Amino acid sequence: MNTTQFHALTDQLFYQIELYLDKYADENDIDLDYETNGNVITISFPNNSKIIVNTQEPLFQVWLATQKQGYHFDLINDKWICNRTDQPFEEIFASSVQEQS
Repeated sequence: MNTTQFHALTDQLFYQIELYLDKYADENDIDLDYETNGNVITISFPNNSKIIVNTQEPLFQVWLATQKQGYHFDLINDKWICNRTDQPFEEIFASSVQEQS
């Protein structure tokens, strides 16, 4: 993978995150806010907790910081997979959003 490919893949992931958050907020009538600033998405919940997703270009990784812990994801077979748990990003992200909202 090169830097251009990494940016294209993480841009796509960030777009999917935004779609998920919009749908989740509507379906659950939750007023959550998110802001994308460069390679970082900060998600703020009504209970003042936050989730932060950011890219680590030198490592070609995506990092997810939740209230409970942090995760690092590598691209494996076109999926972002946690390098400790082997779980896909979408699974960990969705459960984290549910827990913190």
